[in-house]
Amino acid sequence: MNHKPPHLKWLHRLSPQQQQALRDLPKPLQDAVHDAVAACKPQNAPRPYGGDWLEELYSEAIAAAWEAQQSYDPNKGCSLYGWGLRVIGQRLQGFCDRVWNAARHECDYPCDEETGEEMEFPDEQASEEMELSVVYGEIREALMRLNEAERQLIEWHYGDEALSVREIAARLGVSKSVAHKRLQRAIVRLRSEYYGDSGVSKGRRCGKGADKRRG
Repeated sequence: MNHKPPHLKWLHRLSPQQQQALRDLPKPLQDAVHDAVAACKPQNAPRPYGGDWLEELYSEAIAAAWEAQQSYDPNKGCSLYGWGLRVIGQRLQGFCDRVWNAARHECDYPCDEETGEEMEFPDEQASEEMELSVVYGEIREALMRLNEAERQLIEWHYGDEALSVREIAARLGVSKSVAHKRLQRAIVRLRSEYYGDSGVSKGRRCGKGADKRRG
């Protein structure tokens, strides 16, 4: 869980104007921009863009972030980050689809931005990966609304350590049954934070508003 965020090695490659535009955004929207761009796998660049691909993605993402800030309604039941990730993700997905489709028609192949080697076109799962990125962001956001003890239990069980209930019990110094009950309560709380009362994730409820605005 201590992996270095990829955007930390990208920022110096952005223009001063883009870096300033990012700093001018609220922190939740800055995070949404970075997460949405990362989901696009910017290291795989279409040949016509080459080394400019990362800047193009950030330009689209920053523009979408400003739109998200203007259209955000806190009464919809989702956070600024969740709404921004949805709006930016939709904008980038449409942009990437157009660029890769144009590259296909030109019979050109994408190249790795760093090595220059030709690569295969992104497969049909690209949009699914973007959607998964949005879901992961929503889950991470729901986790942050848990208290520290609940969040720790979830991370121990489902994170990199993947501790069993027995191992969690040993770490807490309690019986296995007590550890099991605490973990189940944390899971129920996480589901409640993620789905709310409607049975639909808070991000999905936000997404409906984004879809209507695009229509």
